[in-house]
Amino acid sequence: MIFTKYCKNPRKFRIILLLMIVTLIVITLLILNNGLQHSINGEKLIDERFVAQAYADEATQQLLQQQQREAAAAAASSLINQNSENLVVLKSPRENGIIQPEKYDEHKLKSRLIQEKIDNLKQHQKQSQLDPEEEHTIAESVNNAIHIFYTAPVPWYKTKKSSSKDILLSDGNSTTLRPPAKILNSAFYPALGLYKSTKTTFAKHFENIRNCGVGVLILSLSGSRPSAAAAAEQWEPLYRNIFEIAPKYNLSITFEITVAANQSYSYIQQQLQDVRKFYKYPAFLKVYSQSRRHQMPIIYISNAYKLMDTSTAQAFCKTPDTLRYTLDAYFIGHIRLKNHADYMRRLCLDGFYSKLPSNGATFASTWKNWSYLKSFALTYKMLFVPTVGPGFAERNKFPRHGDIQRHRSNGRYYGVAWRTAILNHVGFINIASYNNWPDGSQIEEVLPKAGFLDYSPGKPTKYLDLTTHWVTNFVKTRNEAAAASNAAHTLLSCYEYLNNTIC
Repeated sequence: MIFTKYCKNPRKFRIILLLMIVTLIVITLLILNNGLQHSINGEKLIDERFVAQAYADEATQQLLQQQQREAAAAAASSLINQNSENLVVLKSPRENGIIQPEKYDEHKLKSRLIQEKIDNLKQHQKQSQLDPEEEHTIAESVNNAIHIFYTAPVPWYKTKKSSSKDILLSDGNSTTLRPPAKILNSAFYPALGLYKSTKTTFAKHFENIRNCGVGVLILSLSGSRPSAAAAAEQWEPLYRNIFEIAPKYNLSITFEITVAANQSYSYIQQQLQDVRKFYKYPAFLKVYSQSRRHQMPIIYISNAYKLMDTSTAQAFCKTPDTLRYTLDAYFIGHIRLKNHADYMRRLCLDGFYSKLPSNGATFASTWKNWSYLKSFALTYKMLFVPTVGPGFAERNKFPRHGDIQRHRSNGRYYGVAWRTAILNHVGFINIASYNNWPDGSQIEEVLPKAGFLDYSPGKPTKYLDLTTHWVTNFVKTRNEAAAASNAAHTLLSCYEYLNNTIC
């Protein structure tokens, strides 16, 4: 009634309406102010906890969480203040109830970031060392089924060819040539420096080879060897030192002779006579032949396929005038093309090897063709010996073997070669090489140096460790194959014989 009465008066009605509006506004402001105060308090609490936890280390965060569960916020704050001298806790100070931003310490932050990087590098290094292929291990024993090419002495330098710029005018009537410049002939730099072939060097090398599980060194009698008189003063004393030191490391030694199309029967015979000079040394490799029923050496013949183009084509067959009377041995010839395997059969050689550690360069050095070569050799009771290598890097503007450079790919190239040879169940494997630095096929330790390649990101001993790993796998596979044949009471093939036995 009263509201109806007042409404009849327009002035009074406006006053009542205005009072109602003011009342509503006051109530709304009170409600909003109360909610905003709670929101601000919550945000302050969230910000405080976030800042404190963000700047605290792991141990402090766990301590804060534990105390938040056990006590009230006031007790936790008191405990943190008491331990602030021992714990690195960056608290959020308050001034007049407002959170103040923490002061930024650039030196402490940089130190923490550097320490984190160091810890990450240490962890990564530990993980890389756990790689079984690169773990530094020592083989339990050497195996004479693994042969490795060894170069002594190493030809560190090559002579630059003379040109018109090298001509010096001495006077008006005559001219002289400037002495040819020597260029380091290696894409890598050895960890031992440009060493000479001394007994100390041999001892270091042979220890590394022994630790890899490799049992046989292959020494080369180059086709460009000097005359017999000069040889007696140069390579013979050097090789005799090798034959004296090698047995101390349980290593055996064999030879690779070299032939060319223009070399005569008498020259090859001379090389075999040079090999015979070392026949009585205990370190000379000898294997037992079941077909011939006696022990005999294994001799590699580089470029043996060229014998088909000379008058010495039947030099190794059983004829009255044969090279086998000079040295009765198990001859393994070097091949390149597919038909060269048949050449070795017609030349009466006992086997063949690929020699070049460059996949795809020739038919014989191509990994996918090894299964065919092994089957061919098995058919004619011959021996196929694949050559594996870590890579190939001739440092020549015009490489003598053509453009057949092969990158190491951080050890993957070496691993595929080994794996292919092992899967083909071959009897022997030769490695090219331990220290053939001019060809860039060495597994010896390197020294990282400006202008030279190295084994990064691996260790300087990376390929020694890889060799140990793959030799161990090869020996394990051969032992398993021989055990399986014995269990099945089947005859062993030429590739399953153990203990220095061949067909």
